Parts: sequence; C-alpha cells; structure tokens
Amino acid sequence: MRIFLWIVFFFIGYYQAFIKSPLNDLRLIFENKNKNFTTNSSQVENIPDLSNFLNGDDELKRVNKENFILKESHAYERNLRNSIALISLLTFSILLWLTFTYYRKQEYYKTLYLQTITKQEPKEEFLYEHIQLERDEPIYEQLDINPLIVENILSYLNTFEQKKKYLVKDISLLHMARECGTNTAYLSKVINHYKKNNFASYLNDLRLNHAVELWKNTPKLRYKSIQGMADMVGFNTAQSFSKKFNEKYKISPTHFLKDLNQDIQKQVL
Repeated sequence: MRIFLWIVFFFIGYYQAFIKSPLNDLRLIFENKNKNFTTNSSQVENIPDLSNFLNGDDELKRVNKENFILKESHAYERNLRNSIALISLLTFSILLWLTFTYYRKQEYYKTLYLQTITKQEPKEEFLYEHIQLERDEPIYEQLDINPLIVENILSYLNTFEQKKKYLVKDISLLHMARECGTNTAYLSKVINHYKKNNFASYLNDLRLNHAVELWKNTPKLRYKSIQGMADMVGFNTAQSFSKKFNEKYKISPTHFLKDLNQDIQKQVL
C-alpha cells in the first residue's frame, strides 16, 4: 500500500513539474505572440499612410511567415505533449512492473520459508526393531550384510544423532566406522539404504536441520553471523553452509531468518 501511495505522489509531482508547468508556459508564450500579432495588426491599420511605405508583396510574405511560425509552435506543443505522455506511460509501466516483481519475490520467499518450517519433521527412532523394511525379504538379502552388523550400525547411528556428534567438523566415514566397530563399506551401505542419502548428504541434512531448530527455538542465535552459525553446526565456512542450506530448502539463510522474524512479530502482535 505504501508503494502504491508513493507512485501516486510521484505522478502528481511529475505532472505538476514536467507537464502542467511547461504547458502553461507554452500557452502564455502563444498568447503573447497572438497579442503582439494583433497589436501589430492594429497599429498597421491605424497608420493611414503605411500603404505608401510598404510593398504589398513584402507584407504578404511577413504575414505568411508569422502564420508559419505560429503553426510550427502549435506542432511543437503537440509533439511535446505527446512525448511527455509517452514518457509518463513508460515510467508508470516500469514502476508497476517493479512493484509487481517486488511483491512476487516476497511471496516466493515466504512460500519457501513456510515449506522449510513445515519440512521439520519429528525425529525418527532409528533403532533396528523400529525399522520398517520396504519389502518382506530378509535383511541380508537386501544388503548382503549380516543382520547383526546392520542392527549394530543402526544402533550406533541412533546414538550418533541423539548425542549430536554430527556437529563435530572433522567427522569422517572412517572415524565413524571405527567407533561403530565395522568397516566403511558396510557403514556406507547402511546409511545409503536406511537414510536415503550418501554419507556427506546425511551429515549435511542433520546439521542443517539442527541449525533451523536452533533459529526457531533460540531467538538470540538469529543475530549470530552466518559464519558463526556455520561453525556451531559443523560447517567449515559460511559459503558451504549457505550453499547447502539453499540446496536443501531452496531459500538462503538470510531470507529464511528475515521471514522467521517477521512471522514471530506477527504472532506477538
């Protein structure tokens, strides 16, 4: 609404400064010319012996010249008026397009923000006895791994998530496999199958979900720098954090925080 009022005020000022004033000036100029022309004509009529000093052809040429200048002035006024109208129309169209683009972008970011908020699902229990297999086949036929090893790996991953060990920056597949008492091939297969992600994406998803939860539940952290937040959730740089956040949620961390703060302010009011 504010932008619309600004546009209205802009065109009122624009009309006063660039359309109404120049046209009034032109009108005064033309009126003065007509008065001078009328005055000169009257003076000519009042001089009785003027015909003795002026040649008829010269007088006709002068009158024709005056008429030509007057017509040119009217044409110039008409062209100026059309040009100003065209420029005004183009300016209004551009402002209208910019306003539409701005609101459309805001709606887009708002939609992405809402999708991100609703995407935060309750944490799943990854204990082996709660896993629902996609098929009724025995587990060793799916992964070609001893079911006891799979059970042990899933139990380890459940503890890994509960204790938030994914926040450690330099955590690696090899390090996790050693902690779990298995090899990297088995650990990678279980993560791919049950977490539906490779190892790197699995870690990034846990870290990004944790960052969103922190922002939602701890208002002070919304004012922390992106680099500081990246360090807190296990990313090495702000660039990598922002890139992965944008890939997962289709919105930048900055726009997400802006929408989150606006949403909370509306709830308070």
